[in-house]
Amino acid sequence: MRVENMFNFTNILGTAMQGTMVRLGALNNNIANVDTPGFNRSNVQFEDQLQRAVNNFRNTGRLDLSNVRARTSVEYSHLMHRLDENNVDIEFEMAQLYQTQMRYNVMSGSIMNHQRILQTVINMR
Repeated sequence: MRVENMFNFTNILGTAMQGTMVRLGALNNNIANVDTPGFNRSNVQFEDQLQRAVNNFRNTGRLDLSNVRARTSVEYSHLMHRLDENNVDIEFEMAQLYQTQMRYNVMSGSIMNHQRILQTVINMR
C-alpha cells in the first residue's frame, strides 16, 4: 500500500464532515427562521460530488476531492408555503438535524478509530 493511500479514508471522511457541517448550519438557520414570514428553507448538497470522486478513485487509484463542495440552495417551492409564505416544516427540520448530527458523530468516530489503527501500525515499527 502506498503511504498516501493510507490517509484516503480520513480525507474522504473529512470532506464529508465539512459538507455535513455546512448542512448543520443550514438546518439551524431554517429552524431559527421557522416563524419568519416569507422565509424559504435552505438545502445543502454534496453527496453526489463526493460519490463521483470516490468512484473515480476506485477506477483510477487517484483521489481528487478538490471539486467536492457543499452547495447551498434555497427552496422556493410555492406548493409548500404556509399562509405567512414560510416553507419551513419544523418537524422535518428537527428530524433532518437529528439525522445529520448522528451521521457527523459516526464519521467523527470512524476517523478517530482509523487514526488509532494508523498509530498502532506506526508504533509497531
